[in-house]
Amino acid sequence: MIRIIVILRRNSVAIFLFACCLFAITSVVYTHGFHPDLEQWQKRGLVVTSVDTKQKVVALTFDDGPNPDATTEVLDLLQKYEARVTFFVLGMHAEKYPELIKSIQYHGHEIGSHGYTHNVRQYNNPQFARSDVQRSLQVITSISGIRPHLLRPPGGFLSRQLVSYCIDEQLTIVIWNWDADYKDWKAVDSCLLAKQIITGVEPGQIILLHDGGENRQVMINALSLALPTLSRMGYRFVTVSELLALKNQ
Repeated sequence: MIRIIVILRRNSVAIFLFACCLFAITSVVYTHGFHPDLEQWQKRGLVVTSVDTKQKVVALTFDDGPNPDATTEVLDLLQKYEARVTFFVLGMHAEKYPELIKSIQYHGHEIGSHGYTHNVRQYNNPQFARSDVQRSLQVITSISGIRPHLLRPPGGFLSRQLVSYCIDEQLTIVIWNWDADYKDWKAVDSCLLAKQIITGVEPGQIILLHDGGENRQVMINALSLALPTLSRMGYRFVTVSELLALKNQ
């Protein structure tokens, strides 16, 4: 009898651990954009990871800002190389630094929503996700006077409920291909980061960078190396909306 109980307990533990692993894998997959419906959404233009074009154009995108310690420096650098980009801003930071939102706008860049809080795990709750996105849209619109039509969910989160909401709100979801995510937020070597961006570049690419967070100097230094090199290679830097307009061209 004791042996049977022990076996049952072991089986229960095994089932529990398996369920936990399955949940964790599912959460990671959906959180980071690998969704079983992704290909279908891409074909319908609901979710964008890159754009099919022969022209030498890329869309640099900056997440998690605005950030007084980095955004202004990034703007100066972009102006120097006549680069137009898209900033996916957090509503809570936009609310705190409205002057930076206006500066982004003044320099001719595009502003998209990155949600309000960057609470990725809470996005599994459809009601929270809708509320978080809506709040960010309201904040950005009140500051800039322009309602964003692009959304990059925090962590690249995707769900059927979120996509359905974005259809209703006429929002295009913009994530990225994994070969264009250079983990700049944890990079320690500017030269290596610049080399990765330069050697990995492709026409129609959407490149993921971050002006929000701490220690953005490595990314900024890498950008100062990558921009002139890519320009010499014949690449132009456009907003996501401008890139979308070049599809199949």
